[in-house]
Amino acid sequence: MKKRQEDWTDEEIIADIDDIVAKARAGIPDEFEVERDAYFTDPANQAEIEATFARMELVEAMYKARREAGLTQKEIAKRMGTNPTYIAAVERGRKNISFSTLAKYARACGKKVVLM
Repeated sequence: MKKRQEDWTDEEIIADIDDIVAKARAGIPDEFEVERDAYFTDPANQAEIEATFARMELVEAMYKARREAGLTQKEIAKRMGTNPTYIAAVERGRKNISFSTLAKYARACGKKVVLM
């Protein structure tokens, strides 16, 4: 039976790291890289990938707008009448938001939503 990683000794951890580094230097991809590359190059996933990147661009813009306004998540949540936990989830891309919520967020930052 294979040992769980959390039960590894320091020596086993060091050996594993050395193996990972050696493979990386040799240009040998690990199983996760192979799986990731297969996902990103599969045309069947293209629409989902594009939607994910678009959502991440939006949340990055929201985060930047809040930071430029000098607001904390707690402060913007108060201005919007919501809670900071919700704002944190939105800024991490873990919550879908409506256009009206996006507009509230923008107003709270002193900005406007502009569609291009």
